[in-house]
Amino acid sequence: MLVLSRKLGQAVNLGGEVRITVVKIDGNSVRIGIEAPDEVPVKRLEIAFEVPEPLAAGSPEDLAPDPFI
Repeated sequence: MLVLSRKLGQAVNLGGEVRITVVKIDGNSVRIGIEAPDEVPVKRLEIAFEVPEPLAAGSPEDLAPDPFI
């Protein structure tokens, strides 16, 4: 893991297509902005590993495509 220190307004580029910028610092909270191409998924870690609702609560039949969509 690479650990960097950044100040307000400073950024880090990843792979030439993704930029992460520190946009606000408020006490122990830091707000970052992420610029990435549309084809690059950006997900918060706590959400990326959640079980999708239909899988958590239902049976395989619940996952069938809705013919009215």
